[in-house]
Amino acid sequence: MVQEVFLSLLEERNKKLKESTLNAYLYRAVLNKCIDTIRHKTVKKQYQTQAGEKFQRMESEYFYSFRNEIEEGLLSRELQGQIDVAIETLPPKGKIVFKLFFLKTKTAKEISSILGLSVSTVENHIYTCTKTLRQRLANYLLLMYMLYLFFS
Repeated sequence: MVQEVFLSLLEERNKKLKESTLNAYLYRAVLNKCIDTIRHKTVKKQYQTQAGEKFQRMESEYFYSFRNEIEEGLLSRELQGQIDVAIETLPPKGKIVFKLFFLKTKTAKEISSILGLSVSTVENHIYTCTKTLRQRLANYLLLMYMLYLFFS
């Protein structure tokens, strides 16, 4: 910094500086040069960070969007197939109640009137089937999640 200040002083020799103010001028010029350099480095670092983030965002949008759509489709179909298999293993009454409740979005009261069961029996079937499916699919869902994280 000091060297640059002296070079600029030599380049501008025609400046009229008094010997008494030369010390103050040099100190102030070096201080200003240091401040300008720090500001420039800060702005440069901010620009590099913003440019890097923008580049990463553009890269991920361009290179990974198509692959992720395919992977998500495969994972979704695989998961749906496992859910269908798990539903088919439910007891006959539970399977009917489960499908009416979750797939046809019927209320417990509507299901009870359709099947001629009490509302509490329908609610018990829903609870039991949901618990059973959660247990059967827990390991599979964890594996799918881990694969998804690994490949994305």
